[in-house]
Amino acid sequence: MYSRKEADPAAASAFLFPNPAIGYTGDMRKAKKEKRRLPRSPALRIATIAVLTAVTAVFTYLVRIPIAPTRGYLNLGDVAVYFSAFTLGPLTALLAGGLGTALADLLAGYPQWIPISLLVHGLQGLLAALVAVLPLGRSSLGQRDMSARRDSRWPFPPAWLAAGGVGTLVMCAGYFSAGAMMYGFGAALVELPGNLLQNVAGLLAGIPLSLAVRKAYPPVAELRW
Repeated sequence: MYSRKEADPAAASAFLFPNPAIGYTGDMRKAKKEKRRLPRSPALRIATIAVLTAVTAVFTYLVRIPIAPTRGYLNLGDVAVYFSAFTLGPLTALLAGGLGTALADLLAGYPQWIPISLLVHGLQGLLAALVAVLPLGRSSLGQRDMSARRDSRWPFPPAWLAAGGVGTLVMCAGYFSAGAMMYGFGAALVELPGNLLQNVAGLLAGIPLSLAVRKAYPPVAELRW
C-alpha cells in the first residue's frame, strides 16, 4: 500500500535555497553589501596614507606662487588636506597633510619650512577631520556626516564649513607665527591674506572632490582612519 510522506520544510528550503546565508531577500542584500566592502586591513590603510601623501605633495609642488618677504609660497596643498580630512578621516589627514606638504617643501627648495609644514598642515587636517564629524551624532565616523547630509537641505554636511574654519585658523595662525619669528611681523602680515585665500580655495575644491569620490565609490568610507 502506498504511504504518503509528509513534506520536510527544511529539505524544501535547502532545495530552493542551497546557501542558507542567502535564503531570503534580506540576506541576499546583506551578502551583496559585504562583497562591496573593502577589507579593513592595516596594510590597505597604510597604502592609502602613502598614496594621499604623494597626492598632497603633488598638489603642493605643481602650483607655487612665491612670497618674497617670507621666502615661502602659495599652493594647492590645502585641496588635498581637506579632501583627506572629509573623505579618509583624522589620522590619514594628519599624516598625509603633514608629510605631503613637508615633502613638497623639500623638493621645491624650501627646507626652512619643512618642520612648519609638517606640524601645521598635519594639525590642520587632523582638527578639520575631527570637527567635520563630531557634531553629527552617529557612532561610526564613516556614517555620521553622510547620514546627516541625507537629512539636510545642504549638499554637504554643514559641519564641513566649521571644519574648514578651524583648519583655516590653524594654518594661518601657524604660518603667521612661524613667519613672524623667522622674518618679522611685517613679512608675516604680507603673507596672511594669501594663506586665507589658499584655504578658501582648498575648501571650495576639497568639498566637491570629496563628495564626488564618495558618491562614485561608497566603499571608500571603509578606509577612514
